[in-house]
Amino acid sequence: MDARLIIVDGYNLILRSTRLKPGPTRTLRESRGMLLNLLSWMMGANDARFVVVFDGAEDGVHAEQGTPRVEIRWSRPPEKADDVIRHLVEKRVGGDEHVTVVTSDIEVARHARAMGADVSLADLFLASALGATGKTGESTGGEEGDEKPVSLSKKELEEWAEIFTRRKPGTSADGTAGSGPGGGAHS
Repeated sequence: MDARLIIVDGYNLILRSTRLKPGPTRTLRESRGMLLNLLSWMMGANDARFVVVFDGAEDGVHAEQGTPRVEIRWSRPPEKADDVIRHLVEKRVGGDEHVTVVTSDIEVARHARAMGADVSLADLFLASALGATGKTGESTGGEEGDEKPVSLSKKELEEWAEIFTRRKPGTSADGTAGSGPGGGAHS
């Protein structure tokens, strides 16, 4: 099976989940730790690696350590995490690993898709991850599960539909590599 690189928009993912986002009983550092732990233990296959990208402007000191499976990247101001993700996608697409970007940021998703990476909507990724691993080992006391999920506007739904229905560069309508118009290598 092909190796897979999953690039995660860290704070974007954390802030989409009541089980991960900071609040009165959880610091931002604890939220980051929970996400990293979740990724370390999910998807039992050893062929998936994660690069989690965070904005670096928060506190300047980062105690989190990566694992062989989960690498942590911090942006350096004035650069933002979105910029780091774009650079990673440009560098890694077409290499040895199949690249997927996990985000709910429409501009990051558009860029990733245009470069040939797969895109996973943060909410769907979280639902899959939390479903596969339970509730991150933490008792919620019923309060967090009662919150309604954030819904997307009609415009956001249309933008996401466009991203997911657009073909990857270099593929034909049936999903195979093509060499005719719109197929083959792009410069």
